[in-house]
Amino acid sequence: MRKVLIPTDFSPVSKNALIYGLNLYKNSDTDFDIIHIYHPSFDPVQPEIIESSLGLELVKKEILNGFVNSITDMANEYNIGIESSIEVGFTVEKIVELSKEYELIIMGSTGNNSFINQIFGGISSEVASKSSCPVLLVPSSVSYHKLHNIIYSYDYEGIDDVVLQDVAGFAKRYDAKLHFVHIYNKENKSINIVLPEKLDVDHTISIVQADTIREGLSKYIEENNIDIVIMATKTKNFWEKIIHRSHTRQFSLTTKVPLLVYHEK
Repeated sequence: MRKVLIPTDFSPVSKNALIYGLNLYKNSDTDFDIIHIYHPSFDPVQPEIIESSLGLELVKKEILNGFVNSITDMANEYNIGIESSIEVGFTVEKIVELSKEYELIIMGSTGNNSFINQIFGGISSEVASKSSCPVLLVPSSVSYHKLHNIIYSYDYEGIDDVVLQDVAGFAKRYDAKLHFVHIYNKENKSINIVLPEKLDVDHTISIVQADTIREGLSKYIEENNIDIVIMATKTKNFWEKIIHRSHTRQFSLTTKVPLLVYHEK
């Protein structure tokens, strides 16, 4: 039985991600845990958590029940179990803590530059970079359709064998073609990648020159009708995180197709 975590803030963006996930896991023996995380107000004089006199948790539960009820018929039709809960805490920390118990996290990603959307995008990207399990970021404008073409984008360090097996299995599950794509610029040399001979999935390898990861992938997506992009993050030390911009974050805030983030161990 697969377990998928769906964090929600009750926005149309998060509901769109949930509906995309329901279609993705249709009739696949999967349970969805829908969770809403909030943090109560703090008194600057008395820093202990204040119980809301307005019954904030009860209000949240009522909204969550309505949110879940709106997709219950679809979940039943697709044979997907639904559980829901309210958690108190900081959003990113709580989701990352829970990620150890799940196969996948599905979150919405807004993909534009308003202040609120930058914050939301920041949360989804931060979860994607810290989660123990893969994270699927679904842009607000994307509706589910059958998967035909999937990108696995890799850098000069090559492809992680463990992630490769997961990615190949994902593509095979949906009978989709897997595109191995390496983006390089004038500063970084292109690399030749050698795949296992018995990689049991339809695939192709492409080397693309572009100034940025975003530019190269965006062009490839448009030219090849890509349905999902898969990227694998590598652990960086503290200073690297400060000095270098994350290609995964840069892409996740602008992509027009879902982004599935894996973590190389």
